[in-house]
Amino acid sequence: MMLRMVMAMVGICWLAMAVNALAQEVPHIGIDCNYALDMARQGKQWRDASGAVDPFVLFARAGCRDARIRLWVGDEGSNRLTYATQTARRAQEAGLKPYLVIFLSDTWADLVKQPAPEIWRNLPTEKKLPAIEAYTENVCRHFADNGINIDTFQIGNEIDFGICGEFEEAWPHRVSIEFMQQKVWPLIVPILKSAQAGVLKANPKARFIVHLAQWNNVRYCVAFWQAMAAAGVQMDYPGLSYYPSSSEKAPERGFEFLRAQAGTIFDALHKPVILCESGYPAMAQFGGQFSAWNHSADGYPLGDAGQAKWIADLVAMVGSDRHFAGLYYWSPEWYGGGLWDAFALFDGQGVARSGIQSFRQIDAATQPASTRPAMRDPTPASTKP
Repeated sequence: MMLRMVMAMVGICWLAMAVNALAQEVPHIGIDCNYALDMARQGKQWRDASGAVDPFVLFARAGCRDARIRLWVGDEGSNRLTYATQTARRAQEAGLKPYLVIFLSDTWADLVKQPAPEIWRNLPTEKKLPAIEAYTENVCRHFADNGINIDTFQIGNEIDFGICGEFEEAWPHRVSIEFMQQKVWPLIVPILKSAQAGVLKANPKARFIVHLAQWNNVRYCVAFWQAMAAAGVQMDYPGLSYYPSSSEKAPERGFEFLRAQAGTIFDALHKPVILCESGYPAMAQFGGQFSAWNHSADGYPLGDAGQAKWIADLVAMVGSDRHFAGLYYWSPEWYGGGLWDAFALFDGQGVARSGIQSFRQIDAATQPASTRPAMRDPTPASTKP
């Protein structure tokens, strides 16, 4: 009898571990939907065939599971603590799992700029690092105290060339891995480690994405991530921005190129890639800051149908290729501002484009266990590179 009980318990434990491992294998398919609250306050609406609809609910119904939440330093205003908390709550109530991007800036920070927030700008390093650690700990406790369940965090946004005021301005230096290794990356490490230490005080089981922009420069990215890991920065997922229509090189715009990049990253780091940002235009001619991002990938013409097919095929690839852990579509809700209308998943009147239906669910139960490794407001013209 005792032997049977032991065997039964072993079977139950094995089943629980198998279920848990399987749950970990489900890819993160989500959206970065951080303009919605400001747009709603301006009277904007989103519509599908049924009429007006909450965009978070619409994307959850369409198959998205996750939401990327943007947080700038400060309490009040777009993307700051109160606003980000409301955005995360809306996403969670719709059934989306939030992950938090802690920018460590009080305005836009990305590949071409990484300003320190005003409150830390003039602090010496020995005071700035403890301030960063205290800030990230308080932020994480705030979200938990407000009932928002977050276990994945990203420190900084597109931090290829710096973070929180430590930033290399000169392009010749940026493209020199040796220079960056010696002069810039050592300045990034203590900032990332301090920010992660604060998060881990509040959530010891936190996982971290380290997000870079250069999806078509795998040599640089791998060198960066390896340097961070060697210095003790926790990295559960390497993260990339992915905008293939921005490339003037036709071979780079196809999925096979991306698949090869991810394979190289996985071979070097033994970790699957998350596409933290992605997008593809639904029109060939458009103005604004991103007007040069109008190069079509082969098989995906720049139109509504081409955009929908591109999203569907990207979701399918991420769901079936063990070199990927997930993807997030950037600002699908942001229509009418002029800058992002071509990439949005709503037209100029707020009517849903067909690409919204491309976020189909990936059922991990249908995949072999070996396919995926276990895991431990209008914006200024300088929004993005």
